[in-house]
Amino acid sequence: MKPQHFIILLLAISGWFLYTVFSPFVQTISIAVLLMFATLSISKHLEKYFRKRWVLSSVMSLLLGLMFFAPLVYMINALAVMAVKIDPIALQDVVDHLLETLHSITLPDELLQQFGIDMDSVHTAIDNALSEENITAYIKHALAFIGSVAAHSAVFFKDMVLILIFYYFAYLYGEEVGRFIKRILPLDTAQTQLLFNELHNSMGVVFFSILATAIFEGTLFAAIVAFFGLDAILLGILYGFASLVPVVGGALMWVPTSVYLWFTQGPSAALTVAIYSVIVISVIADTFIKPVIIREIDLKLIKETNATNEILVFFAIIAGLSTYGFWGMIIGPAIVTIFIAILKLYEQFQRQYQTQ
Repeated sequence: MKPQHFIILLLAISGWFLYTVFSPFVQTISIAVLLMFATLSISKHLEKYFRKRWVLSSVMSLLLGLMFFAPLVYMINALAVMAVKIDPIALQDVVDHLLETLHSITLPDELLQQFGIDMDSVHTAIDNALSEENITAYIKHALAFIGSVAAHSAVFFKDMVLILIFYYFAYLYGEEVGRFIKRILPLDTAQTQLLFNELHNSMGVVFFSILATAIFEGTLFAAIVAFFGLDAILLGILYGFASLVPVVGGALMWVPTSVYLWFTQGPSAALTVAIYSVIVISVIADTFIKPVIIREIDLKLIKETNATNEILVFFAIIAGLSTYGFWGMIIGPAIVTIFIAILKLYEQFQRQYQTQ
C-alpha cells in the first residue's frame, strides 16, 4: 500500500470517529459557520475598530445575540408569562361574546333554502362546540401544547447558546482554518476562492434579507397594534418571524389579531388592522419598499455578489424549513449555494479539458 493511500485510510477512519464524537453538534456547528459567512461583511467594517481577533469575535457574537437571539428569548418568555396569566373569567366573557355575535348573524331565507341550511341546527352546533365542557377540553389541549412548546424552547435555548459559542470560535479561528482548508484542497487558489465567495455572498444576501424583512415588517405591524393597546413588542416580533414563512407570511399574525380585536374592541378595530396589514405591509412595504431596502443593504455590505437567484433561494428556504425546521432558512440556501458553486467548478474543469 502506498503511503498516501494509507494516510487517506487513516484519515477516513479517524474522520468517522471524529464525526461520532461531534454528531450531536453537527447542525449547531454548521449553522454557526454559515452565520459567520453571512456576517463577514459586517466584520470587515468592524476590523478597523477592533484589531484584536478575540475582541472582534466577542463583538460579533454580541451583535448576533442582540439582533437575532434576543427577540426570540423575549418572545418565548412573553408567551410563557401570557399563558400563566390567562384569566378563566375573562376567557368565558370572550366566549359568551362570541356566542352572542354568532347567534346574531342572519342570512337571507333564499340562501338558506338554496344550501339547505337550518339555522337552529347551526346554533345548536355552535353552542355544543363552545360549551363549558368543550372549553375545558380546549384549555387542557392548549396547556398540553404550551408544555410541549416549553420543552422545545428549552432545547432551542440550548441550541442558541451552542450556536453563539461555536460562532465565537468560528470567528476567532476562522482565518487560520480557512487558510488550512485552501492548502489541503486539490484545487488552485482561484477555484477555492470561488467556493468561499459563493458561500459568503449568497449567505450574506439570505441573512440580511431575512433580517431586513423581519425588522421592517415587524415594526410596521407593531405600530398598528400599539395604537389599539396591544403588546407591540411581542406582536411585532411574532409578525417578524411570521413574515419569513413563505406564501402565508404575516397572515399568520394579522388574521388572529383581527379576530381578537373584533371580539374585544369591535369590528372597526379588526378591519383597521386587517386592511392596514394587507395594503400597507403586504402590498406597499413587502412588494415595493422591501426590495429597495434589500438592494441598498446588498450594495453597502456585499458589493461584489453573484448570489444565487432569488427564486431558487425562495424554494430553498421552503424546502429547508420543511426538512430542518426553523434553521432550515439558513441551511437550505447554503446547500443550494454549495451545489451551484461545485457545478461552476465542474464547468471550469470541463472547459480546461476541452482546450487541452
